Amino acid sequence: MIRSLRTTASHYLQENARLFVFTIVLFIVGVVFGAIVVNALADGQKADLFHYLKGFFALVNDNHLADSAYVTWHSIATNIKLLGLVWILGLSIIGLPVIVVLLFLKGFTIGFTVGFLVDNFSGKGLMFAILAVLPQNIVIVPALLVAGVAGIAFSLMLVRSRFTQNMPLYQKFLAYTLLFLALAVLLVFASFIEGYVSPLLMKMITPHL
Repeated sequence: MIRSLRTTASHYLQENARLFVFTIVLFIVGVVFGAIVVNALADGQKADLFHYLKGFFALVNDNHLADSAYVTWHSIATNIKLLGLVWILGLSIIGLPVIVVLLFLKGFTIGFTVGFLVDNFSGKGLMFAILAVLPQNIVIVPALLVAGVAGIAFSLMLVRSRFTQNMPLYQKFLAYTLLFLALAVLLVFASFIEGYVSPLLMKMITPHL
């Protein structure tokens, strides 16, 4: 079974190699753009965000963070909604550009967050980003990139199906949906990391900020 899964995954990667390259580059561009925008913020905006972060760090130090279970379930709801949106968008031809925008915005959000932390706290900000932002996103980002590729590929397949007869749409749809269900499991796992692991890691660095 494991060998079969590896073969299927390898075939899927080869078949959609260009889309994977495209989505990865798109995500990286979003990260870079988000980091650049930090420098374009007005001084007042930077000051407001800085004070917000200092208040958040104070809450972390005083153990006044939201309950881990609440954070986990909120993260699960957010991630599954985003994954479900990509799934729905992949089922329509017009959803393709929206998927592209969502992947770019995900990269932008991470780039802006890390860029702002580094801009204001230098190396300690980078360490906070590694401990607080990286753990769950090690799982979330690849899962969303795979979802994005699957959504774009399915949308393009729907376009081709209009010009090709006897295309096995039901089988493709079933495989598409099963892939998203597997990705949903990964995102639930990432949400538990965000709720239970990341807060502990944050507490290690916030006293030094």
